[in-house]
Amino acid sequence: MKRVKLAMLVTAMFLGITTVAQAQDQGRGGRPNMAAMMLKDITLSPTQQSKVDSINAKYRDQMTALRNEGGDRETMMQKRRDLMEKQRDEIKAVLTDDQKKVFDKNVEDMRANMQNRRPPSDR
Repeated sequence: MKRVKLAMLVTAMFLGITTVAQAQDQGRGGRPNMAAMMLKDITLSPTQQSKVDSINAKYRDQMTALRNEGGDRETMMQKRRDLMEKQRDEIKAVLTDDQKKVFDKNVEDMRANMQNRRPPSDR
């Protein structure tokens, strides 16, 4: 009986850990977050990963502060775009030349996907 309980506990812990790991790579609505999408198919060195994690944390905090700030929607959206652009530039600066090529392709793919999601009246 103790083995069954132990097996159930280990299984529950494993599922919990994998769920948390998946959630960290996703934004709201279960979609991958922007940084994860930009770094798709790029293998970072431990040093690069540490730098990217620091950049992401910095901008996550700034985005949270912006959301809490409130105010005019259009102004907030522009500030959000500005922050995302700065974050993208800082992450790109950490990459090697070969990684930057993949990164640029990922960014272009993201832009194309965003354009395709908009209703025709917004284009």
